[in-house]
Amino acid sequence: MVFNTRVALAEDYELSQSHIDEYQNNGHILLRNVIPESEVAELRTAVLRAHEALKDEEEDFQQAFRITQNLWEINDIVRTHVLSKRYAGIAAKLLGCRDVRIYHDLTFFKEGLGKGKPTPWHQDGHYWPLDTDGCITLWVPLIDCPVDMGPMSFVSGSHLNKDAEHLPISDESDEYIRNLVEKENLSVAPAQHMNAGDATFHSCWTYHAAASNTTERTRIAFAIAYYDADATVPLQPPTNERRAANLARWFPGAVPGGPAATEKNPAVLSPRD
Repeated sequence: MVFNTRVALAEDYELSQSHIDEYQNNGHILLRNVIPESEVAELRTAVLRAHEALKDEEEDFQQAFRITQNLWEINDIVRTHVLSKRYAGIAAKLLGCRDVRIYHDLTFFKEGLGKGKPTPWHQDGHYWPLDTDGCITLWVPLIDCPVDMGPMSFVSGSHLNKDAEHLPISDESDEYIRNLVEKENLSVAPAQHMNAGDATFHSCWTYHAAASNTTERTRIAFAIAYYDADATVPLQPPTNERRAANLARWFPGAVPGGPAATEKNPAVLSPRD
């Protein structure tokens, strides 16, 4: 397989130790200009085209957002970004691992004029079928995203527990986490304005949510989910249906106790043939 490279996407992002400490303490961080300004418009166009090509596979999560997945497999420009050492380098440094692999990419389109409903509080870890806590998602708006468009809020420090692991994203997960926040006086980091190309990174265990999109435009966001390149597949069978489905879909041929490494999960920072 041949992978295209682009100079701007190979350049290291200036990540400080304070950034790393912030992420590891809070389980989330907002970083500015992660996608170089020169690359945003082209990626947005590519994501929109790939999303449209995958329209038959689109999922609508309770009218909160619409997703398609693994756009990198059908679009060269998206592939260049998903396999960018710039983004993967940030993810690996925040996790404190030598390299990361691709879990999958996905779109997050939230309709405007209030049609895109609030995204319930949840933990992504409910869906991840891996034997590692080294899991992280880059989430980036491809248009400027003011607070009333529905960027994400996070509960700082919530990545250190798995209290909501048993719940899929739902009204139930939202109520459960809201009650935890109130009962335990947890710290909520409110959503912030994000320019196109800014990105949040959050652990798969960090509680997060998003408000309704009350602007006139659809929120166009793209995400890349990474994990520690040395992660393995659990010895025990998946504990819920979605984990079982994701294991089969994103890790074809992987065996219990073996490396979580298939053709769908390239290591990004290591040399490739």
